[in-house]
Amino acid sequence: MSSANAREGILATLRAGLAAAPLSVPAPPARPASLSVGPDAWALLAAVLEPLEVRLRLAATPAEAARHVADIARERGAASYARWADLPAAAEMDAALAGLTRLEPNPSGCCQALARADLGLTFAQAALMDSGSLVLVAGPQRPRSVSLLPPTHVCLVPRAGLVADVSALPELLRRHAAASGAFPQGLLPSCLNLITGPSSTADIELVLVRGVHGPGALDVVGLDWDLE
Repeated sequence: MSSANAREGILATLRAGLAAAPLSVPAPPARPASLSVGPDAWALLAAVLEPLEVRLRLAATPAEAARHVADIARERGAASYARWADLPAAAEMDAALAGLTRLEPNPSGCCQALARADLGLTFAQAALMDSGSLVLVAGPQRPRSVSLLPPTHVCLVPRAGLVADVSALPELLRRHAAASGAFPQGLLPSCLNLITGPSSTADIELVLVRGVHGPGALDVVGLDWDLE
């Protein structure tokens, strides 16, 4: 049989099969209603984070937030830390962690320097209440490695950053760019990470293992005041 005849035979068989069982695609399920971001938003976020083994600690002032971070560092046995340069209450954080060695990015070897840190301290642009995902926007003062290399990641979440789900991200990024000028000429950030719980994988026989390719512990500190 020639290749042309073989091709026609295959196509004829496919057409006959499709005629006998027409292709149909079921309608996608209705999108669930978004969670309401109301007075109980922190409690809802804490409930979503709990199954991920992430604890939410709420702070009403910068000093209280710094105490929470110091408590986490002590509980995790951290001797060194790295942080984003433009953190809220950065001075209070450094004062509370005065007993630890602060490691800073090195332009010639950023990752090598930060890989020695026991704790990475970052700031979330938003927290998605339906999944507990934290939205981190990278930038010149916000190395991605701070949230990826240290074994413990501590993330500060502002009250204004509590949003229902991922559908809120485009508007949130637009407002962030307009307010901060962080994205010149309308450019998007170099990286936007959505972090849901500590590092984990179940690739091998569906056995869940934490800390394989990133921080094995994630702690969240909620900033329950109006940031400037």
